[in-house]
Amino acid sequence: MKDSSLDSKEKLDYLLYNINKPIVCVKCADEFSNSSTDYKSLQSYSNLDVGYTDLGLQIWCRRHEVNVCHLKFGDKQPEADFRCLEKIK
Repeated sequence: MKDSSLDSKEKLDYLLYNINKPIVCVKCADEFSNSSTDYKSLQSYSNLDVGYTDLGLQIWCRRHEVNVCHLKFGDKQPEADFRCLEKIK
């Protein structure tokens, strides 16, 4: 007999960290690549806000006050899942 709690955990794996191609601010990436900062990683140097707009979802660089990416949803409302899961150790 299959464990249903295991099934549920596997179905929620997409809520764990699975980013393999991060979206970054080009200006932050350039500064980091040119060693213009003392930060050890681009991830810690970046200062991004992510949120919904009237048209979709925006990624905004707070450090440079520029748009990084805007995803327009059009007439379709995307499915969103705001549950916070922690990986069991």
